[in-house]
Amino acid sequence: MNEPRISPAVVVRALSARFPGWTIWWGQATTHYWGMFRRPDGLLVHIEARSAQEFVQRAREMDVRASRGPA
Repeated sequence: MNEPRISPAVVVRALSARFPGWTIWWGQATTHYWGMFRRPDGLLVHIEARSAQEFVQRAREMDVRASRGPA
């Protein structure tokens, strides 16, 4: 029996609530989640993820790097 699939729009809303500093969207053509945010130094950074779980992992990594400042 297949589990119901959660709408990407619902997932994007949940991710956006979890990462308020990010602009997040679902790429219908790529079927990936995309996100973009501006680091404290002004640089725009983006990520692409195949799943919501991957997006959360990558966004957390980027947030940690941004909070450490320039390398």
